[in-house]
Amino acid sequence: MGWTIKIMAAILLTELTGSTLLVCWYAVGRFLDKRGYLNILYPFLKVIAVFFLVPVSFLVLRIAGHNRSGWGGILFWPTPVISIWAKVAVVIWGIGFLVMLTYRAAEAVRICLRVDSQICCDRERQVLFEQICREAEVPVGRIRLCESYQVPVPMIMGFFHPVILLPVEEYTKPELRVILTHELVHYKHMDLWLKAAASLILMIGWFNPFVWLYCSLVERWTEYACDYTACEIIGDTKEYFEVILKMTRTAGAIKSYLSASLFESTHELVRRVGRMAEYQKLEKPRRSRTIWVCLAVFSISFVSVMTVSLQTAAVYQKLYDQTASLQEESETQPSWFTGITVKAPDQTWVSSGLFYAEKGQSIIINGSIRPSGGPVKIGISNSDGEMRYIEASSDYLQEFQVTESDTYSFIVQNSSGVDVEVVGYVWCW
Repeated sequence: MGWTIKIMAAILLTELTGSTLLVCWYAVGRFLDKRGYLNILYPFLKVIAVFFLVPVSFLVLRIAGHNRSGWGGILFWPTPVISIWAKVAVVIWGIGFLVMLTYRAAEAVRICLRVDSQICCDRERQVLFEQICREAEVPVGRIRLCESYQVPVPMIMGFFHPVILLPVEEYTKPELRVILTHELVHYKHMDLWLKAAASLILMIGWFNPFVWLYCSLVERWTEYACDYTACEIIGDTKEYFEVILKMTRTAGAIKSYLSASLFESTHELVRRVGRMAEYQKLEKPRRSRTIWVCLAVFSISFVSVMTVSLQTAAVYQKLYDQTASLQEESETQPSWFTGITVKAPDQTWVSSGLFYAEKGQSIIINGSIRPSGGPVKIGISNSDGEMRYIEASSDYLQEFQVTESDTYSFIVQNSSGVDVEVVGYVWCW
């Protein structure tokens, strides 16, 4: 049925789309970052996650492919050669996906075991936490504040019932204010969801180097954006980073796609301090200029994605033509190879062509049904009227073993409720 081709086409096109947007972000971002457009770059990094996860280009090309004569109506159709390579690719990708899934699951279990024991904070800290929630414009009671002996650094965890976990230590009020503000900003920015999306993107696109780059950028930019917003709330950048530096000296970092902690490493902290100093020197971009920059970034990204998608469709058309002709011209060429176009009104049987096949050979049919939808029976019939068929609703690919030498015809039974046209190819090997 060509489902392996569809799976690999969807994965590869999605990876191409996300990678194209990431390249645009990286190229334009170096210019915008030096001019203080963090409010554009960070949200756009989240948008890229959507295009790494949703097969937008594949769906658009699939819809357009049924009506666009420039692709010959064969976009993502199977040939025997393409089908074999698609099956091999799906197996390799599936192994990599399972390895990554196992690793992430083990990481999740490890983190959950470490934070399993939670202790509610005392009343004084709860009162201070409520005050800081109001300053950060986070509804009071939305997030719980707890302590744990198992966490080395303050962190926020939980997608639907978030909790901020503090190591069981003594903190001054200024320290708590910095720590809690930092974690609340992570919550406001929905960084846990972004990190979870990055983890899923990495499992799906483990073979794509741009995905690894994207995940590292997510780790880095969630902290850049958090530092920027938290410093605005606290109003004292020096105090903010002094508290974070103190945390790095007293505990080891914990890295997880299930949590957002106060820091990642000393080296990264130096980078964050430097970037924060640069941002504070810059004047905030005016709103009108920001809107124009957003439109420019969107236009560049849209044109780039459309170009890559259309080029991919053209490449597949050439690949289809080459592999179809290879089957016809190879040393093991078929006894016959022909195209089929059958119009089948609703509730009718239609047969087309007469093909001779010898015992031991195979008859292969593949193609597409237009419009797709209800089940249509497609197969072959011998001279005695004995029929062998499959049911399909869109694309189809099936091999029938010839048990006796005879003359065969291509048959279609349409019970889909609408008139259909069945197009494709028939091989005999």
